[in-house]
Amino acid sequence: MPSPRTSLHIAAAAIITLLAGYAQVGGFAWMSQAQLFVQDALVHFGRPAPADPNLVFLARDTASASLDSTDLNRLFDLRSADAESRHALDLMVQEWPWSREVYALVLDRLMSAGARAVVFDFTFPKPSPEDAAFRASLDRHKDHVVVAGNITDVLDVTRFTFGVPTPTLIPQTSLRDSRIGFDNFWPDADGVVRSAHYRWAVEYGVWHSEEDFSLAARALQKAGFGASVPIDRESHRVRLAGPPGTFRPLPIHEIFVPKYWRLNYGSGGFFKDKIVIIGASGNWQHDEHQTALGMMTGAEIQLNAVNAALHHEFLSVVPWQLAFALCAFAGLIALGCCLYRVSPLLHVGLIIGSAALWAGAQIVIFDQRGMFIPNVGPMGILSLMGIFSIIYDVVTVGAERLRLRRNVLERQRAEEILQNTNADLERRVEERTIELSRSNATLTGLLGEKDVLLKEIHHRVKNNLQTISSLLSLQSANIKDPEARALFLETRHRVRSMSLIHEKLYQSSDLARIDFADYLKALTSGLAGSFAGSASAVAISVDVDEIMLGVDSAVPCGLIVNELVTNCFKYAFNGGRGGTIAIRMARTEGKQLQLSVADDGVGFPKGVDFRETESLGMQLVTTLTEQLDGDIQLFNGTGTKFEITFPEATR
Repeated sequence: MPSPRTSLHIAAAAIITLLAGYAQVGGFAWMSQAQLFVQDALVHFGRPAPADPNLVFLARDTASASLDSTDLNRLFDLRSADAESRHALDLMVQEWPWSREVYALVLDRLMSAGARAVVFDFTFPKPSPEDAAFRASLDRHKDHVVVAGNITDVLDVTRFTFGVPTPTLIPQTSLRDSRIGFDNFWPDADGVVRSAHYRWAVEYGVWHSEEDFSLAARALQKAGFGASVPIDRESHRVRLAGPPGTFRPLPIHEIFVPKYWRLNYGSGGFFKDKIVIIGASGNWQHDEHQTALGMMTGAEIQLNAVNAALHHEFLSVVPWQLAFALCAFAGLIALGCCLYRVSPLLHVGLIIGSAALWAGAQIVIFDQRGMFIPNVGPMGILSLMGIFSIIYDVVTVGAERLRLRRNVLERQRAEEILQNTNADLERRVEERTIELSRSNATLTGLLGEKDVLLKEIHHRVKNNLQTISSLLSLQSANIKDPEARALFLETRHRVRSMSLIHEKLYQSSDLARIDFADYLKALTSGLAGSFAGSASAVAISVDVDEIMLGVDSAVPCGLIVNELVTNCFKYAFNGGRGGTIAIRMARTEGKQLQLSVADDGVGFPKGVDFRETESLGMQLVTTLTEQLDGDIQLFNGTGTKFEITFPEATR
């Protein structure tokens, strides 16, 4: 049977989930507004639609609308301008609004440059004296041009009519002219434009069989992308290509300025195969609308609608059944987090972590699938369950504390005793701390003295061994027998190998271990100098890993290398022949060290067991290897190689 805490949490999770699920699927207006706010945040931080480079925004901006004769004569070099360009600029500097002949010249220029489609995001509801030139251009390019119409309400929001361009531009027939597209975008309840209609079929409140197409849909049809136009009459949530300015507005007057036309637009090559939407830039013509990413002009929203259809970048919301199921899933997650009896802080961490994972899933699904999953409802469930669980635990703990307080009076004396005891313990701890500090200071001084003494000992041992080496050298000078002199020399080399270890130790900051690579280089350098006359063409290479050896390992290893290198100089390179002595030490598996001395000389005598030889040097090598608890092997092929493997000593 579940505990009261578990039962209460299950009941709370069920109630909160049902209420949040009902609100999520449209039960409350404020929930819809909160949902739209979170969705706009996803649009802001999520993946934008790829901006098609073949979409161009040619803008009737402030700079173009405010041209005057001074601009023409002072700012633009019009000496190379053709008559048509000069005429268009002259018309632009006249009083606003422009003569409609300007739009005819713009259309002719863009079509001659190879534009795929030209879209005028302007309505021309009333006739004008200059309509003839514009109408002729619209007729010439009727398969590649679109002009905006406007759907307006007549009496109330349930009855609509389609305001088309004046008949002096496009004659009205029984069928809607394919050059007309409505430019409307209907905002949501909060006044933000998020969706686009591509088809419409209402006039005067009555559905009719003939469909009207939006400006974006007509642009796609005229450009040869009619298959990209959605087939239904529903609104489609558009994934925007970016913040305002993603489709950069290009001033319309620049296409008639020779320098700009040549440098900026490649003498028209820039517009080849492009869909060009001509519209207002800025709010000076009151054609800006609030979108999820900020204020955008109508033309830029049209470009986003075309771009979304080209790349099928539409957004959608999951069905209400799935939304409710996801809310139930969030309720299960919240219940699972709250059933653990942990600290309130950990409860908060679990809830925040679950919410963060949910938010991450929202972003991934939005970026990959273009779908909005429920967010406010599940986040509300996670938050409310977390708050409920924390309040429940706090209240429970409070009740437990109230029960415990009943024993406070009985324990006051015990607390006084404990306080006195604690004070006494603290005093003793303080006294002991002072004693330990003094002891530490004394030990620090003693350790410093120990380091000095150790360095002095190693230095004196090195000096004594060096004295012995010098005595052996002086004594050998008086010996006539070559063999006896050679024995003195070998003994001197052995003494030097040990002396060098103590020299490295007192020079090292460690005082207990030496860098064996540095030691071997110094040792072999001395040996090479001793045999400079008999083996001057012999090279010694030392390849040692970063290995630090203590005295117990360094002395035997140094003597082994001394004996083996000496043997190489004495026997491997007879007759003054040259060669190489290679010394290596590396770590192997199992915390083993492997020391090898190899030469490419005449090789070790066949049939001779180096362990049974009467040579003092080989006996030393064998004995020292046993001292290291190691194993020695001989490889006798092209030259000689001794390989000693022994365990690495730990400090």
